[in-house]
Amino acid sequence: MARRYKTYAAETGITYRYFFESRRSLVRPAGLGPGSDYAFVVSADQRPPFELRVFVSEKAIAACRAAHSRELDPSEQYALAKMRLFQAFDTLGDLRAESLSLVVDESNVEELLAALDLV
Repeated sequence: MARRYKTYAAETGITYRYFFESRRSLVRPAGLGPGSDYAFVVSADQRPPFELRVFVSEKAIAACRAAHSRELDPSEQYALAKMRLFQAFDTLGDLRAESLSLVVDESNVEELLAALDLV
C-alpha cells in the first residue's frame, strides 16, 4: 500500500514530509509506564526517511480525565501525538537523535490539548 506523505513547514525553516505508520500499546522504561507509541516516518529536506515515535503516556490521559471529567477518544489521542510531533518539528534541529524521546505526559498534555482547542 502506498503511503501518502504530508508536508509540514517548521518554524526552524526545515520542510518535513511525514506519514503515520502505526500505533502500539507498550510500557516505556524510565518511569514513563504504560501508554501508546505512535510511529511516524519522517524525512527532512529531501534526506532519507527515518522513524520517529511519539509516546502518549497513560498518565497524561489520566491527568486529562481528572482535569476535564471525560475520556479522550482514540482520534483525540492521535491528535495529541501529532501535535507533539509538530512541536518537535518547530523546536528541534536534529530529530533523528530524538527517535524515542518525544513524549506526551502530565507536563505537556494541557498545552497540547489547548493547541487542539480540546479544553
